Amino acid sequence: MYYVNGHYVKEEDAKISILDLAILRGFGVFDFLRTYKGRPFHLWDHLLRLQYSAEHIGLALPHSLEEIEQIAHTVQKLNNLSEASIKILVTGGVSADQFTPHPQNNLIVFAYPLNSYPAHYYSEGIKVITTRLNRSLPTSKTTQYTPAIVAMQRGRAQNAQEALYINAKDEILEATTSNFFAFKNGTLYTCCSEEVLIGITREVVRKLAAPYYPIETRALQYSEIAEIDEAFITASNKEVMPVIQIDSTKVGNGKVGEKTKHLMDLFRAYTLSADWPVLNIPRYTEQRSRLT
Repeated sequence: MYYVNGHYVKEEDAKISILDLAILRGFGVFDFLRTYKGRPFHLWDHLLRLQYSAEHIGLALPHSLEEIEQIAHTVQKLNNLSEASIKILVTGGVSADQFTPHPQNNLIVFAYPLNSYPAHYYSEGIKVITTRLNRSLPTSKTTQYTPAIVAMQRGRAQNAQEALYINAKDEILEATTSNFFAFKNGTLYTCCSEEVLIGITREVVRKLAAPYYPIETRALQYSEIAEIDEAFITASNKEVMPVIQIDSTKVGNGKVGEKTKHLMDLFRAYTLSADWPVLNIPRYTEQRSRLT
């Protein structure tokens, strides 16, 4: 079952106009999360990010976050899935001039079976490539994913499972649908600039890693890849996924590192814990405080 603008409908009845700005111009925002034992993982943090993304591009949410939270729970229950992926989508609506946002936009919430990645991605690690393509409005999770799709098409042609964005300063920013981490000389690095989307899984991993490893929130240079000891990516559907090769360069010894394995274990244990405190990610909580 899908939620579309106040109605719970079957997939074949979940429809919006082809003149919607999300279709015509890519003007929309979304967020994505998964469940663990039927519990939506950090749903409130995802909703705060959804609100930030919408406000940042000038798109009003049609309901309060509390109402959207309840809709997401209802959709999950109606679909009766043991483990689910949940997507929340807000589109720009139909525009008279096919450009200017309409006050009446669309809220769509749906759940579908969780897709798992092959086990060997975690035991053996994955290859990623780099791309000079750029994301537009990178701090917001918009529906405009053309650079990511193009980059991943190129990546698959090179037997890679992800692509990392490199900016004009040769900094490694993030992946197309993931955040990027690397260990260098015992320190954990991850970019936290206005050129990246702050992931929810990323923030969980940062908090879990903090008691064990020094952390620097800065981007590594592309030239530093040969100096990286371990690397991994994080995302709701990928969790903590080891990276053993970037372009043609092996990461460390080309095997999944011990520190990465440690963080994978910490994250898996966290997903099974009884309590997931709100992360209070400053970028998103400060946005909430300005609006309330």
